[in-house]
Amino acid sequence: MGTALLSLQQTSTDSRLARSIWFRGALITVHADSQDTNGQFALFEMSGCPGAEPPLHVHENEDEMFYVLEGRLHAYRGSEEMTLDAGDSAFLPRRVPHTFKIASNFARAIVYVTPGGFEGYFRDLGEPAGKLALPNYVPLVSIPEMVRVAKRYGITIFP
Repeated sequence: MGTALLSLQQTSTDSRLARSIWFRGALITVHADSQDTNGQFALFEMSGCPGAEPPLHVHENEDEMFYVLEGRLHAYRGSEEMTLDAGDSAFLPRRVPHTFKIASNFARAIVYVTPGGFEGYFRDLGEPAGKLALPNYVPLVSIPEMVRVAKRYGITIFP
């Protein structure tokens, strides 16, 4: 049985591409998923431009931790608004409505989600990335489809 450490050490450019998804104009690379970690957590990298953000939503099952690598995000957690620059992080706990907005031309963040499994949401709605870059188009995912798939993952999307 592989571990997250083993999977991360074995990651090459080709396997990163195989683990990358285009989702609503963003590039998501899953560095460790629930299969790698025995369901304990998932770790993915999100890159995007303004407009690639999720609607306000709440996770019933997962906590998230964002660590910004590049750019600036405005993160919303319940009634709080936080500005996150490169090097900043924010904890988004389960059962607390949250979202973020990209406040720079481009942003890149590492997202730690525990327990694992939520990464399947992106796989279900996204498409395999054609390259390790943002797509030249925004793959369309309707809000009703996002709401339908989100329910399978214990996520509520707010209008």
